[in-house]
Amino acid sequence: MKALVIVGHGSHLNEDSSLPVYEHAARIRERFGDEYEEVVECFWKEEPSMRHVLDTVESEDVSVVPAFISEGYFTQQVIPRELGLAGPVTRKDGKTIRYAGPLGTYQGMADVILERAEDLLGDKEVPPGRRALVLLGHGTDLNKSSGGVIYLNAGRIRERGLYDLVEVGFLDQDPQIGAVVENLEAENVVLIPVFIAEGWHTRETIPEDLGLTGEVTRRGSKTIFYGAPVGTHPSMAPLIAARAREAERETEIAQSPR
Repeated sequence: MKALVIVGHGSHLNEDSSLPVYEHAARIRERFGDEYEEVVECFWKEEPSMRHVLDTVESEDVSVVPAFISEGYFTQQVIPRELGLAGPVTRKDGKTIRYAGPLGTYQGMADVILERAEDLLGDKEVPPGRRALVLLGHGTDLNKSSGGVIYLNAGRIRERGLYDLVEVGFLDQDPQIGAVVENLEAENVVLIPVFIAEGWHTRETIPEDLGLTGEVTRRGSKTIFYGAPVGTHPSMAPLIAARAREAERETEIAQSPR
């Protein structure tokens, strides 16, 4: 038997924080149930707690995927500590546990971001003019890798030539999202939050800071299209499964005879 454990942050204050993890887990059970007999959710700030999740898993072959955008304190320290992991592969209590990287660094994340943007624009009238895609990250001056994943995906999307401009903006580090949007030389600005879940920032902070009135805001010569967080898109479910498979393949390669 094989198990897939999805680790989310969770929140005692925001009930929607854990919702994407539960939704993606349900999709994985439906689509990949023949591959993963067990699909288990756990969280840092909610129950079920990740500290005890491995005790509830019956499978001996376990893949752990953190539902986080970037490498950082939680993926590098908190999750390994709470799960008792010793590295990419840990063997304990008769189980082989593979620890995958965060979702944002996986190559398929760029595809999900583009799908989110396409869904946003699909039923709307887009005025003539240049189109800019802006990826919005939280960012922090305390951990540069937090913003690095936003630049990584912007670069991957820029290479495809689908938008006239592909830029990045942040809440808590430079360049600030307000200045990015203001200085863009494009008539149409598509803003996609590279966040896992809906929350205070996506519903309150960002719209208030940018003066957004909904999915479409016309301000001067610009039309701003504001999408939902990329982490809530249904395509994140197969991305999680693909991330788990990648961890399994890397383990097999590392263990294969040279």
